[in-house]
Parts: sequence; C-alpha cells; structure tokens
Amino acid sequence: MSLSPFVTDESAIAGFEKLLGRQSTPAEREQLFRVKEALGLRENDALWLILFALQYYESLYRQFPKAIGAEASRILAQTRETVDAQVKAGAEQAKADLARAVAIAAQGVARDAARRRMIEWLVGGMALGAGLVGAGFFAGRALGH
Repeated sequence: MSLSPFVTDESAIAGFEKLLGRQSTPAEREQLFRVKEALGLRENDALWLILFALQYYESLYRQFPKAIGAEASRILAQTRETVDAQVKAGAEQAKADLARAVAIAAQGVARDAARRRMIEWLVGGMALGAGLVGAGFFAGRALGH
C-alpha cells in the first residue's frame, strides 16, 4: 500500500509544519498519514490534531540524543583542556619544587664540605702548632734553656 496519495494533503502538511516551525521531512509526513489511515481518522477528527502534537514532540525527543552527545563532547573537550592545563601547571610546580630541593641539598652538602675542610685545617694547624711548640721545647733544652 502506497502512502504517497496521503502525503500530498497540503492543508494537513501545512498545519503540521506550522506546529513544527520548519518544513517536515517525508518520513514524518508518511508516519502521520500511516497512523491516520490505520486509525481511520478524518481531517476534522480531534485525535488528528493530537496526533500532530505527538508527532511534534517525537521530533523534539529525537533531537535530545544529538544535543546530549554534542554537549557531552563539549564538556569532555573542556575537561581535557582543564586537565591538560592542570597537569602542565603541576609539572611546572614539581620542577620548581625539585629545583628548590636540589638547591637546598646542594647548599647543605657545600656547608658540610666546608665544615669538614675547616676542621681538617684546624686539626692540621693544631698539629703543626703542637709540632712547633714541641720542636721549640726540644731546641730550647738542647741549647740549655
């Protein structure tokens, strides 16, 4: 059974498109007239007008998955950008913290090395001083003092 004779009902199509606020698709028109014929509706039947409204809402509901998908993609892209920015900022902060920690550790190592050298020189100086005092003592005894 062909639905094309019903799809050409210009007044019904015009009313439906006015409700939609756009031009209807051939599939939407065929679905309307298929239901009209299956239910035996006439042009002046109140159920025919309800059918228009139901078809209108169905067309709106068909758009939801696309809109949800588009919004989900937008949010995902925005989240990725935010996460990337935070990861980069975290990496830069980690580098700065590591550089500070290395600098502090290097200062500590340098301070410890300087203390060791100072202690070595102090001990060496004390040993030299003790040696000179001992040499002076022995030299003084040998000279009779």
